Amino acid sequence: PTHCQSLHAWFAHIPGLKVVMPSNPADAKGLLTSSVFDPNPVVFIEHRWLHNMEGDVPQGDYRVLLGQANLLRSGGDISIVGSSFMVPEAIHALDFLKDYNVSADLIDLRTINPIDWEKIYTSVEKTGRLLALDMGFETGSIAAEIIARVSSRLGDRLKAPPQRICMPDYSVPTSFSLTKECYPDAADIAQKIMAMLAIEGDASSLREAKDWPHDIPGSWFSGPF
Repeated sequence: PTHCQSLHAWFAHIPGLKVVMPSNPADAKGLLTSSVFDPNPVVFIEHRWLHNMEGDVPQGDYRVLLGQANLLRSGGDISIVGSSFMVPEAIHALDFLKDYNVSADLIDLRTINPIDWEKIYTSVEKTGRLLALDMGFETGSIAAEIIARVSSRLGDRLKAPPQRICMPDYSVPTSFSLTKECYPDAADIAQKIMAMLAIEGDASSLREAKDWPHDIPGSWFSGPF
């Protein structure tokens, strides 16, 4: 997924191509069904850390419209835009920030080509702040493109410079000790939001509460790899 996300600009130049990235079981079914019946080529990207996620899935011929983002939460302090595994991490961060009275728009992109720009613009116009989340490399990422377009279109409406949380610009290490600072998580998201809203606090407890290795998403994860 990391390398595919960094090729967003390449995807955009292939006529009709759609790129899908679900973040939950219901969307995985609905987006996959829509992908199968779409007349254009579709790249369906699943993050392996989401494979064991459980959730309610509608029965029958359930489809989610490609190219339409999902507003998962609504709030006035900040707009958070992400996809795939970063969406549940953002949910954990926002649950933590309830104690700080933080309310946010959380937008799950669902598809990264095409991107639902209007939903992003509408949200940022309301909140004046943007945090883009991406499991791709920082340079050339979807987050970078989102920040660029929002800044160009809504620069005079922003209350603070847009920020992003991505993977670092180097290959993911295989050593357990080196990966400790590599993967962004809910603690990083919560801390960044607090900084953008000038809230004093420490979100490290989100990470310290984990009783499983840092390089897997949760105690439920058993593979692959």
